[in-house]
Amino acid sequence: MIYITGDTHGDITDLQKKAKGLTGDDILIIAGDFGFDWDGLTIKTWLQTRKPYTVLFCDGNHENFDILDSLPKEERFGSEVGRFDGRTFRLLSGHMYTIGGLRFFVFGGASSIDRRDRIPGKSWWPEEIPPFRVFKKAEDTLAENGWKFDIFLSHTCNPEVKKKVLGPYAMDFYDPVESMIESLEAGIRTNGGGYREHYFGHLHEDKDFGNEHCLYNRTVCIEEAT
Repeated sequence: MIYITGDTHGDITDLQKKAKGLTGDDILIIAGDFGFDWDGLTIKTWLQTRKPYTVLFCDGNHENFDILDSLPKEERFGSEVGRFDGRTFRLLSGHMYTIGGLRFFVFGGASSIDRRDRIPGKSWWPEEIPPFRVFKKAEDTLAENGWKFDIFLSHTCNPEVKKKVLGPYAMDFYDPVESMIESLEAGIRTNGGGYREHYFGHLHEDKDFGNEHCLYNRTVCIEEAT
């Protein structure tokens, strides 16, 4: 089975709680801020932890992109991934993957509202915002797939959905990744495309609005294609 959850931030206790009951036949997808790529200690903790299931994650904003970009690349699920270990893989932004018979379009990243309190190259990386070439890759991937797929996986969401999730707590903070997602969604509509569900994290809430799903503490199961 395929499961999706929100940010784990390198917290092994949190991840084990979210993955409780999963077996070697299961896949757990983390919607950004995986966090076990943060430093040598979190990597060691992850590698030494027993986890029979497969873990996939997209980029968040609290990631060590020096480590992520150094991961060896290989082909999995119909496209290129970064190999973290034998059962853990980074899903690359702008790529389309076939997982459990479902097509997943991935566009990770987000802008850190706390970046002024962080140290570039130590606790913050500008690569949290996908560059234009990745955005263009995303558009080309969608066009190649007829703008139609099953699951949209990202770390953040468009500005209007964010306001719904956060309500009166929404801050007036411009995140270019939200605008990129908004533009990609507009392209999907304009070109007669569509998708079934959109899953994202980042906002530390568990809320649903139609086919938009913000994940944090919960883990949801997706029915695989038959």
